[in-house]
Formats: sequence, structure tokens, C-alpha cells
Amino acid sequence: MADCNLEADGVLALPAVADSLYAGPLKEELVRRLASNAPIDVDASAVQRIATTCLQVLLAANRRPAAAETNILSISGASAAFEEAVTLLGLRRELGMREV
Repeated sequence: MADCNLEADGVLALPAVADSLYAGPLKEELVRRLASNAPIDVDASAVQRIATTCLQVLLAANRRPAAAETNILSISGASAAFEEAVTLLGLRRELGMREV
């Protein structure tokens, strides 16, 4: 089972292949981070393939009260594959990504 890659600066780096086996560890790491009430930085630059289940986990972690002004998740360095998956599923706005 894949573990989450936590970089030295606290950024959660997604792997090249974020498949359905990765969704469980991703959820566990996001739940741990959500408990601290701090924003979560996600580096999606290495993603070559991402399963819909992983995007669902990211989406669930980014749910916030309607009155909140900022997203809980901040996605940086989105690879072309990550961008394509998010766009195909219509999740750009929900994940706080700029529309293209």
C-alpha cells in the first residue's frame, strides 16, 4: 500500500500514480491534517495518472462552510495529467483551481 509523501516543508506531494490503492492512505493523511485546522498544501506536479477515488478524497477534504473565504486545500504545480482529470470531471472550481 502506498504511503503519502510528506515533504520537508509540510507539503503533501502526490505520487506519479495516485491510483485507488492510494486513496486510503491519502484520506488518512488528510484527516490527520484537517484535525490541525491548518491549510493543506498539495503538490500535484508529479501526477501522471490519478484515480477518480483520489480526486473524491481531495474534494471531500476541501469541503468548507459556505461562509469561508478560502479553500482548505491549496493545489500547486498541477501536472498536465492532473489538470486534465480535474477538468474532465468538472472539479476545477470545487478544488479551488483557476478555470482555463
